[in-house]
Amino acid sequence: MNNAGHDIGGRTRFDAGSADDWSNIIQTNLIGLMRVTRAILPDMVRRNAGHVVNISSINAVRIVPDMAAYSTSKAGVHMFTETLRGELAETAIRVTELQPGLTRTNIILTRYRGDRQKEKDYFDQFRMALEPADIARSIVFALDQPAHVQIAEMMILPVNRY
Repeated sequence: MNNAGHDIGGRTRFDAGSADDWSNIIQTNLIGLMRVTRAILPDMVRRNAGHVVNISSINAVRIVPDMAAYSTSKAGVHMFTETLRGELAETAIRVTELQPGLTRTNIILTRYRGDRQKEKDYFDQFRMALEPADIARSIVFALDQPAHVQIAEMMILPVNRY
């Protein structure tokens, strides 16, 4: 289970943001996820069993202004997951990508470096958001499938009902 979500300094137009912030986002969200996968995958291959679940984001496949580094990192996770699935096609290892929409996690608080008012203002501008339990149920669904079933990709969005 890979769930790297770092966006400190995000929601800033690319030309106005810090190169160090962008680098840190990509290092955590993409390179870190790849390193963890690399550390665990050889044993899965030896056993010819396992399930890799990568959490990317709706930002992996949709353009969101002022999120260039974050979206790039999640698009990288998307392509890494697709490529890994292809490389492991001759094994019994399953590879799943979840692409959640807006979810009430601490990523927004950390994005704004602990500023609770900015976090509140951010969530207040949306009529809906997912809860972490919604994503957890989606993960359990993917893991609970029979061995011959692979949920390749799942996008989870909140219903705009409010």
